[in-house]
Amino acid sequence: MKKALGFTMGFMVMTALVASALWAGPGGMGKGFGPGAAVWNELSKDQQTQINTLRIEFMKKANAIKSQIGQKRIELAELANTPKPDEAAIQKKREEIWALRDAMVKERRALGTQVRSVLTPEQREKLGAMGFMGGGFGMGPGGMQGPHRGRCLMGGNF
Repeated sequence: MKKALGFTMGFMVMTALVASALWAGPGGMGKGFGPGAAVWNELSKDQQTQINTLRIEFMKKANAIKSQIGQKRIELAELANTPKPDEAAIQKKREEIWALRDAMVKERRALGTQVRSVLTPEQREKLGAMGFMGGGFGMGPGGMQGPHRGRCLMGGNF
């Protein structure tokens, strides 16, 4: 009787643990916003103006690159959706998209370097290695809807 009761209790505990893990849902949104807001409030008005100017210039460049990526993705979809897809042309188009993504990363890194040049050594130390945003991975490409929502999974990485 004691063995049966022990087994039943153990089974119920395991069932509760598994059920709670399944009902928990996806994880959070990374490690938060980081120290950026605290550092921002300690910047002089001149530093804030300089950084805002740098950010606006970055946004202009980034939007141009994003637009090019969008156009290349449309072209890639057109190439992939033909009756006899040309794999060489598809690969070339994918490489063009990757080059544009690399350009975006370079622009982002350049912005970080330019922003850090505006800061004092104490402000740079307080900001740390992550910059104005937190060090988490964020929500991923699909936001809160999952990683592949709204993406075409057929034919590779579009």
